[in-house]
Order: sequence, then structure tokens, then C-alpha cells
Amino acid sequence: MNTVLQEVTENRYETFSDRLLLERTTHVTIEAILDVGNMMIDGFIMRDPGSYEDIIDILTDEQVLPKGEAEAYKAFIGLRKMIVQEYTAVDHQEISGIWNQYKAVILSFPEKVRSYLDTELGPVSTFTNND
Repeated sequence: MNTVLQEVTENRYETFSDRLLLERTTHVTIEAILDVGNMMIDGFIMRDPGSYEDIIDILTDEQVLPKGEAEAYKAFIGLRKMIVQEYTAVDHQEISGIWNQYKAVILSFPEKVRSYLDTELGPVSTFTNND
């Protein structure tokens, strides 16, 4: 994910193929955040989400993500509708602006998930003492 994020924030998106790269990268990153969020919610038996934004609300309520970052994730995930449903009128400047504004938050998502898993699961080993 970090390689993808680096590519997104370093590109200028001047050509058609560059803009398609921005759309695809943003879409895949959004889907990854939503998929991981849903897996966390299912795996730890958290309440059921009713929307994409609700996934972020649950992850903040359960302290997977800091409350102060919820709006950043919601703004980023909000781009999904434009990319998937309004694909003939995609605003690449808006997408790029949100990436640039929330880059640090989006980059920290994998670490936040790993940290939560380490805290909740503790060290995991295939070798256990089952006497």
C-alpha cells in the first residue's frame, strides 16, 4: 500500500493515463480500507455497519482508528461514489487535493490496524504449549 500511496502523491496527473492511474489507485485504496475495516468488524464481532461511513465510525468507536482521523477517512471514502458512479464527471483536482490533504492519515492506516491487532491478539505463534 505504501508504494501505491507514494506513486499517487508524486504524480502530476497531466495526461489521460495519469488521470486513470489516479482514479484506479484511489478506488483500490478505498476498497482496501473498506475491506480491511469489514474484516476487522467481522473478526472482532463489532456491531454491523450500515454504510461505508459507518465502517469508519465503528473502527473509531472500537479504537482501531483515532477519533480525530475519522473525518479524513470519510472524506477519502466519499470519493468512491464519484469514481464508481459518476465516472464521466470525475474531478481529478478534488481527488488529488484530498490525497494531498490526508496523505499522512491514509498512509498510517496499515500501521493503525497492525497496532490494534497486536494489542488485541498479543503475540501469535504456531507453537503453543497445549498440555
